[in-house]
Amino acid sequence: MVYRTDGDDELVSRTALLERGMSDSQIRQARERGELVSVLPGLYRPADPARCRDPASRYRATLTVVIPHLAGEPVVSHVSAAIVHGLPFCHSEVPPLHVTRPDAAKSRRGAAVRLHKASLNAAEVVDLGGLAVTSAERTVVDCALSMPFDHAVVLADAALRRGLVTGQSLQEQLSRLRRVPQSRQAAAVLAFADPRSAGPGESFSRVLLHKWGFPVPALAVPVSALHGRALGEFAFAFPDGRVLGQFVDRLPDDRVGPERETALSEAGWRLVHWSWPDLRSPEPWAQRLRSVLAGPPPGRC
Repeated sequence: MVYRTDGDDELVSRTALLERGMSDSQIRQARERGELVSVLPGLYRPADPARCRDPASRYRATLTVVIPHLAGEPVVSHVSAAIVHGLPFCHSEVPPLHVTRPDAAKSRRGAAVRLHKASLNAAEVVDLGGLAVTSAERTVVDCALSMPFDHAVVLADAALRRGLVTGQSLQEQLSRLRRVPQSRQAAAVLAFADPRSAGPGESFSRVLLHKWGFPVPALAVPVSALHGRALGEFAFAFPDGRVLGQFVDRLPDDRVGPERETALSEAGWRLVHWSWPDLRSPEPWAQRLRSVLAGPPPGRC
């Protein structure tokens, strides 16, 4: 049997593959080569990235097909719910499908569907596109309880920035789960989260600045030239060292132009750019930023 999803993706069952003339050995070999991806026992998705708009769309499309085949009343949760809510997808590999049920058994490691046992009240479940999904607050807190600190901060920052949650609503949600394991870690994520981070790159930057012991920067700082002309808003500012920091997706395309950089220098600011490669291998970036912070501001000896 073949299932079509709204994302123009296709899921195919083992029975349908056998009817097409494939053997179980050929199906296994196709999985080993990465040509078929198992989403449930006996249910596969062709691994052709061109068939779907983007990984998040493909993931949501898979959920709409898989969820009705699960027993009980599963609720999409954790990182799966984050993706359905449209929060940043920050994994190098597509995560398993996460669902929560009050009667869930423990999932085996590597399972395509990860089951979580929990009772959810009515306020913790919303309908999104016909799927029962944990609320934004419950989703962020579940991720803060279960994900690495930096990835959880990215989700929490984005949810706050988009107005899906507030700091108070997240604290109230966490207080209802205060006795669960990792609640101290989740509290640290919520305390660190900040809606002024404009995207995952800035969120990861804040985490690394904290990890590497930098002074806490001011965020989303508007800067003006000597004669009052606005030069724009900068993601990070270290006022004591007169240093601005800016994360850009691509260098040199997204850099501040030379005219504006000259105006910043005339106003006594030094500007440090960084991008994803810097964050993936942060030691040279951290050393460069420390060196700039330790040096004299423009125009001083």
